[in-house]
Amino acid sequence: MYALSYIIYVWRLLRRAPQLTENTEKKDQLFTAMNTLMLISLILFGGLAMLALVATFLPKWPSSVISYGAMSAVWLSGASGLGVKDLVFWAIAVAIVIGIRVMLPRNISLSTKGVPFISGACITAAAVGMILNSAAGVIIGALVGAVLGAIAFSNTHAGRAMNFPSRQFFNYTAAKGLPVAVTVSMVAISLLHLIFYFNNPV
Repeated sequence: MYALSYIIYVWRLLRRAPQLTENTEKKDQLFTAMNTLMLISLILFGGLAMLALVATFLPKWPSSVISYGAMSAVWLSGASGLGVKDLVFWAIAVAIVIGIRVMLPRNISLSTKGVPFISGACITAAAVGMILNSAAGVIIGALVGAVLGAIAFSNTHAGRAMNFPSRQFFNYTAAKGLPVAVTVSMVAISLLHLIFYFNNPV
């Protein structure tokens, strides 16, 4: 509750920024508030990002929602080039993922078969995609990783029932891989924005 009250206080200061900057004392107060807000937001991002990545291995947890919270924290910090359009785009992606989850049979949505393979490969491939320093590279890497992880699982004794390549395989991969790809992409893209910001300070 205290943190929320402080964030509201900072936002009020930011709205009055033009008037405050005319007063040296108020200017220092504004910069201190902005730095504190950034610190709180970045700590929040770190916690939510780690939780989101762990949640990709646990189908019961809404990993995409947690990851969206992490991205929103980065946007709130002001330490990135993320804009409202980015938040809207990923909000739509999260809504699609939630819609798919709701429509899936419960035994499929909560199944953990192949999840470690899919999540692990997706995270690894997204990290490789970050080398391209672009959102497209991250998203493509995450999607490709999810598919490769599913293929790897299908070659194990437990995954042979997926019958790669088959409709059953691709349906299951989409059901499990898409939420993970969306989650991992949001975390990786947020991290890219932070890296760019701190490597190129204003």
